[in-house]
Amino acid sequence: MKHYIFLLTIFLFALSANAQVKQEVIASAGGYNVNGGLSISWTLGETIIPTFKSQDGTLVLTHGFQQQLIITTVEEKLDVLVNIKVYPNPASDVVNIQFEAAVDEQIILTVLDSSGKLVKRDLIEVALTEKQVNMQDLPAGIYYLRLTKGKLVNVYKVVKL
Repeated sequence: MKHYIFLLTIFLFALSANAQVKQEVIASAGGYNVNGGLSISWTLGETIIPTFKSQDGTLVLTHGFQQQLIITTVEEKLDVLVNIKVYPNPASDVVNIQFEAAVDEQIILTVLDSSGKLVKRDLIEVALTEKQVNMQDLPAGIYYLRLTKGKLVNVYKVVKL
């Protein structure tokens, strides 16, 4: 009997050791910098994560928390930057999204809760300069407004009181 319990314990330990936890961050700001053989990436609220590469680029040494690498193509027409204001933050009933210029292409607006679950979806129509998002039906907490225009995505963190 002890032999079976021992084998069961070893089996369960092997299963738990093989499990992996995927960690990701949704951040409103951050960056990446390369200087010589040293690269550093960071996001707001996290410590700096250094990455060291060998001269030939075959060996990469990193530590700490890293986001998964997602490679996407970017639209070539990036010469005109548009300022977007999201206010008030923290909010109670309504969050305003204000664009510096009229929207030239339809934008998909999604509201995600702190666990990444979709709680609201809406469209921002062409020619609008401001959009209001009703937050009255949502409980207090941290939410992320994700604006998607083609392949471009902006995420804004909003606290609801």
